[in-house]
Amino acid sequence: MTASGELPEIPQRELRNHASKVLREVRQGSSFVITVDGVAVADLIPHRHRNRRVAVPREEVVEAFRGLTPTSVESEHRVDDSLYDPYDRAWRRGEFTGEE
Repeated sequence: MTASGELPEIPQRELRNHASKVLREVRQGSSFVITVDGVAVADLIPHRHRNRRVAVPREEVVEAFRGLTPTSVESEHRVDDSLYDPYDRAWRRGEFTGEE
């Protein structure tokens, strides 16, 4: 991508008044620097269409998870649940009956 100093500048007001024309130019491959009060605030560049994968090959998934240990039931007791409601936590532990 070219440096923003090399791109033509378009004041925000011109972009507002001629948005359709400017976007047609961007669709055709042009890029612009949008300015507000003479200060560059954004680069307007054509969208890059990437072919996103919709599935990951099994081998790649297996490799990504290789070396991880299985989760055990005991690990649930080591979870820091201090962000939960203290009354709910006490209720789950059997420490709180709800009777005053």
